[in-house]
Amino acid sequence: MVRPLHRPDGDDRRVTVDRAAVPGRGPALRAVRPRALPMTGALAKRRNSPAMFATRAAEHATTIVPTVIAGVSVSTRWPVLFGIPVGAVFALVGAAAVLGLVVDWWMTRFSVTGDGIRYDSGLVVRRSTSIGWSDVVSVQVSRSAVAQFLGCSRVLIGIGTESKATLVIEAVPQAVAAEVKEHFEAGRVRRSPDAPAPAATGGHTVAPDDLIYRIGLRDYLLISVTYGQFVLLFPFLMELYENAAALLPLPPVLPALSDLPGPLWAQVAAGVAVVGATAMAFGTLIAWLRYRGFEVRLGAGVFAMSGGLISAESRQIPRSQVGGVRIQQNPLMRVSGYARLAFVSRQSGERIGANLVFPAARLERVRDSVRSHFPAYATAADRAPEVSRPLRLGLIGTAAATLALTSWAASTMPPVRAVALAAAVAIVLLAATNYCWAAVEHDPDHSVLHFRRGFLWVTHYVVPWDSVYFAHSYQLPVAGRLSVGAVCLGVYDTRAVRLWIPVGRPLLMDRFIETTATAPTLHENEEKA
Repeated sequence: MVRPLHRPDGDDRRVTVDRAAVPGRGPALRAVRPRALPMTGALAKRRNSPAMFATRAAEHATTIVPTVIAGVSVSTRWPVLFGIPVGAVFALVGAAAVLGLVVDWWMTRFSVTGDGIRYDSGLVVRRSTSIGWSDVVSVQVSRSAVAQFLGCSRVLIGIGTESKATLVIEAVPQAVAAEVKEHFEAGRVRRSPDAPAPAATGGHTVAPDDLIYRIGLRDYLLISVTYGQFVLLFPFLMELYENAAALLPLPPVLPALSDLPGPLWAQVAAGVAVVGATAMAFGTLIAWLRYRGFEVRLGAGVFAMSGGLISAESRQIPRSQVGGVRIQQNPLMRVSGYARLAFVSRQSGERIGANLVFPAARLERVRDSVRSHFPAYATAADRAPEVSRPLRLGLIGTAAATLALTSWAASTMPPVRAVALAAAVAIVLLAATNYCWAAVEHDPDHSVLHFRRGFLWVTHYVVPWDSVYFAHSYQLPVAGRLSVGAVCLGVYDTRAVRLWIPVGRPLLMDRFIETTATAPTLHENEEKA
């Protein structure tokens, strides 16, 4: 049996109790020096890398650059305003921001040991945070493009079921980030009694993980539709530019339809084909940059996701922290029978996508994975709730009437402006109809709720009732006993998410509220089983 022996001079040794000692004289003690480990001293403090200045600047570039441009413009036009030199004010504010960043970097210290992490920060009010590895449920390592160039990482430490990372350590060397992950992996292996035996690699032990997903070329093409949706903004941008060109001396960007060869239908078809191909190429490129090398492994009850090129990410989600699943499909995925799977959890994620598991996989494989890892959700996930007939007819009728009215109004406009107006109205109607196309179904056997929204871009939430933290009902009387209403359910999906369900009968709304308040939780059903 080995027990740690702590000496005042810091020379920690392991004491081996020899049970085969001489009878009557007790067990013999012999000191054995342990294998050297980095950061074994609890007082070994570290500071963030100076690269933190560059990573912070890159992260807030969208705020810093417009502020600098506005400051230069204002100080050039009005050097003195109300007797105050404007340039000096901006310079003072900028110097204060830089000084605050320097003080934050200088006063921040952290230490990583086999027992946990200690993090100290603050100048006037000193704050110290100590976290044991037994309380850590996830460690996410994030490396933006700037951080990869500078050779540093950002570490996010998640605790329990908090809605966001509890502790963020910025701009640490990659070796320190790897050390944090090693301690976390070793801790979760010790906490999991059913975990497989750890394997020795490179002087430390890690648990063997099973590869359950790795992205491929076909998946990039399927994801491209999600990132190629910028094409929907084209009519708005074109209409905005045309309105600005009518007021300002701006040259026309697009030629008139009458100047193009061929009939009108051929011109429109060619334009749609060019824009669609551009959107597909752009979406595929973004998907490759964001998900390059993405893979998912499962070990010791923890799902580990990693990948990305511009921003390399690595995160873990314990199975016990999963509070439901989210299944999404874009139009191309719906046609080809694919879907993307993500876990509903309070643990936040960053650039790759919050708690994403399968960016693109066969729908059957997604459902099989849900059935294998979370059997309580399987019945609800296999059945998609249907939108009520009154809601379906109402949305279709409203969209058709709006398009007919828009076509009549556009008949008096020039061809380019008419096409742009019709496309803009069609996009707005598509987005509104897709959002309102919602339905819900309740699985009473497992106390699981299945929510669906959309008919082209579809999102499914399969969550237990104990993950719903509030329910609101709204009702608008129309005539007599006829009324229009909606129910809003709140769940956590790395952030607070509201699920809106349009319903038309008060009885249905009361059923939602009653089920939310009285339905047995998933844990109670598991205990009964």
